[in-house]
Order: sequence, then C-alpha cells, then structure tokens
Amino acid sequence: MEKMTLTQKDKAHILALADKGMGRRAIARETGVSQWKVRKVLEERSNERSPEKSPTDKMRERLDLAELAALKKRKTLFEIIGENILRAVQAIPPPKTLPPEKLLFNKKHETEEMALMFSDSQIGQLVDQQESGGLGAYSIDIFLERLEFLKVSLKKIFEIHLDNTPYPVFNIFFLGDIVEGSTIFPGQERQTDMHVVEQVMFAVDKIAEFVAWVAALFPWKVECFCVVGNHGRVGKKGEQSPLNNFDLLTYAFMKERLQKFSNVEVHISKSWWMLVERMKHSFLLVHGDDIRAWMGIPYYGIERSESRYQKMLGRTGEGFHYFCCGHHHQEAAIKSRIFANGSWVGGSEFSIKTLQAASAPTQLLFSVHPVFGVTWERNIQLQDPAKLEPITIYR
Repeated sequence: MEKMTLTQKDKAHILALADKGMGRRAIARETGVSQWKVRKVLEERSNERSPEKSPTDKMRERLDLAELAALKKRKTLFEIIGENILRAVQAIPPPKTLPPEKLLFNKKHETEEMALMFSDSQIGQLVDQQESGGLGAYSIDIFLERLEFLKVSLKKIFEIHLDNTPYPVFNIFFLGDIVEGSTIFPGQERQTDMHVVEQVMFAVDKIAEFVAWVAALFPWKVECFCVVGNHGRVGKKGEQSPLNNFDLLTYAFMKERLQKFSNVEVHISKSWWMLVERMKHSFLLVHGDDIRAWMGIPYYGIERSESRYQKMLGRTGEGFHYFCCGHHHQEAAIKSRIFANGSWVGGSEFSIKTLQAASAPTQLLFSVHPVFGVTWERNIQLQDPAKLEPITIYR
C-alpha cells in the first residue's frame, strides 16, 4: 500500500481510524502507510475544515506569538532578579536586639545660655500708615506696643525652655540703630516724632526698664553687649567718628540706670565691632551698615563680610564661630553661622518706596551650648498678627 497512490477509500479508512482516537503511529501500523502520509492526510482534512487565513491575520498571529515570547522572557528575567534579591535579603543577619531606652522628660539637660539680638528699634522714627498705603506704620506708641508683645513672647519661651535646661546667663546683643537720629540724610527729621535728645532719654528709660524686667524674671545673670549703628551717628557718613553716635550715649546712660541691679552687666564696645565669647564660642557683633547688598539682597554681602572679618582677625590669632549683624531689616540664618536680625520698624518710607520691601518686625533669639554651639533659634514676631491693619482698597 505504501508504494501505491492513496485512494479515497484509503484516505477514508485513515480518517475513520483517526476519529476513533488512534494516533499516527498506530494508524501507520494498521494500514501499512507511512506516518508521513498519514500526517499529510490528517492535515489536508484540517485545512479543508478551517478557511484560509488572510495575510493580515497571519501577520497578527506572528506578532502575537513574538510578543508572547518576549513577555515570557521578561517574566523569567524579573523572576530571576527577584529570586536573587530575595536570597540576598534573607542572607542579611537580623538586627541586633537594642537595649530598651525611654525618653526622659524630667531630666535637666546641660547648661546653655540664651542670646537676644536687639537692634534697629530706631526709636523716634515715624512711618505714617496713610502715606505708606497701609504697608507700614511706626511711632513711639507702636514701639511700646511691640515691646510689650516681645515680653509676652519671651515669657512663653522662657517657660518652655527653663523647665528642662539650666540657663544661668541671659545675653542681649545690642547691634545698633537704637535711636533714629536726625542728621544722616536730608529730610530725616521730617520722619521723626521727637528730637534726638528726646529719643535718647526715651530709649534709655524704656530699654533699661526692659533689661530690668528680664533680670528680675528669673534668677540669672543678664549680660549686655553693645555696638553702635549708623542712624544715631552725628553727620553724614565719614564726616565724624563712627563713635560720635547717639547710640553710644544711650548705652552709657542705660549702664548708669542699671547699676543697682547686681545681676546685670553692660559692656560697651569702644569700636564699631565687638568680639564676644559665650559658652566657649566666639561671636562677632557688628551693625552691618558697611555691608553692601547685591540686587537688594544682603545675604551675599553678609557672607563676604563675614569671610573678610574672619581672615582679618585670623592674622591676630583670633577668630569667631558666629557672625551677628542688624541694619538690613531682614532676618536670616545663613549656613548656621551667620545671623542677621530683623527690625522693630517693619516697612519704612525708604524700604517701601525705594526698595519695595516691607518685612515684618522681628528680633532673633537663640541658645548656645558649650559643645554644640547654637542649638536652636526663634525669630520672634513683634507685631500681633491679629492687629494688622488692612490696606485701603478704592472701589
């Protein structure tokens, strides 16, 4: 039968055996036909039953098969990576059992000292709220309101920190511009609400009263360190010595007023700068009026000035850890070693009209540790946010 051409009867016989469930090899043995011819007969019937697929369908089928193969390969890759990662993680030894520790809230920590930066109060300056469009307002009365608000804030801060940390000393860094003055630029007297002599008398009375309040609030020592600013100087810049200054007069009278307080000391610099050591850390105090701002931003100038002072003092064998200044009316902490203080005034005619800047009135308070240096800082708001006056809107 193998040598013969298969007849329709032969093919029918092969198909009948296949329908009974016999395989190609069994059919070949039964009929004497080769397995190749048996398969050909079976394929012919299969092709007759299924219509011819179009080229598009065949292409889609090939693409589906290729995509399926790629997915299988990708799945296998991820499985291999996942298994390797899992084995690596399982090989890591478990963490050692740590000894149980608890937070100790009643423990007294190591001794630190607080330092309040006090600058740019510019007592006597007048900022008319109507002229500024509501963006700024300042006067003697507003200064007194902000001084009382500072006391409220300080008392809350003291109650938080004195409960867990010993503070034997409270420092006040007076950084200048305590009074407004009247001679440093044309028309300055127009922007004051009292003459210079009155400014000094008022400043001595109120600031000495504030220092006495701090000294009596807690059994600690109050150390005051004072440098002059530029608003209180006599004449234009360069005409007189920087120390021919009403700030210096204010400090001297304040020192006399506080002599009866045994826990208060006032140190007045005989230069426009001052190097102070507290808790084994050195602080350079300057007002900052010689620091130039770049595009209205003082931070780059302050950083350059700090670097130059560091280099200049380094030649004498001295240096400092922290740089403290005022003048720019913008509070900032730069690289955790440079502290720029805010002001009591906030927006003034010059800052609003010329610089288009009106920072909130603030003063900086921080704490110093003998090992870690400055451990925390608080930028204290001097104006109660609930009492902000709305600006005028014309409709």
